[in-house]
This record gives sequence, C-alpha cells and structure tokens, in this order.
Amino acid sequence: MQDEPEKRAGGKPPPQVKVYETFTLKWKGQALTLRWCAQWFSDVTAHLEIVTEDRSPHPISGTGYRSHFTHRQVVEEAGGPEAFVRAWLEELDDGKPVQLSLF
Repeated sequence: MQDEPEKRAGGKPPPQVKVYETFTLKWKGQALTLRWCAQWFSDVTAHLEIVTEDRSPHPISGTGYRSHFTHRQVVEEAGGPEAFVRAWLEELDDGKPVQLSLF
C-alpha cells in the first residue's frame, strides 16, 4: 500500500505551511520589518509584508503596514526583498514627510 498524504475532514489535504524570512531595513530613519514568503502559492506567487515598528506611515503605506503579493522572480531580479522594497520606497518618495490626513 502506498503512502497517501494526510487528509483533513472533508477529504482535503492539510494546508501548505508558509515559510517566512524576516529582514530589517533602515530607510530615512525608519526601521521597517520585511516578512518574505518566496513560495506563498506554488513556485510563482510570493508574499511580502512591510511594517514600521511604530506603524508610522511611509511612501508605500499610509498606515505603516503593507501586504503585497507578487511574482517571486520580480523580487529576486531586483536583488531580493530588501533591494525590492528600497527601490519601491525611493520610487514613491517625493521628499515630503508622510502624514495621515485627519479629515
């Protein structure tokens, strides 16, 4: 008898465990934590989380948190998660401080 993958109730296999790597990036005095899952869905779709320690805004997110799905190859070709995020920040940065609107 062949080994079969373990199945959950309903006959579905258990979900694939997502493996994240964590990086720290300093950008204009802000500490950003990057969480990178190169294989979020198959070998193609990756997941990147970008968050400031104090949830202060930055050019990528007005809330200090961004969840971003992308092709793994795009990030790898940019030089990895840190280089990808740094280039993204620099592309969106207009030199003005980012502040949330109160109205």
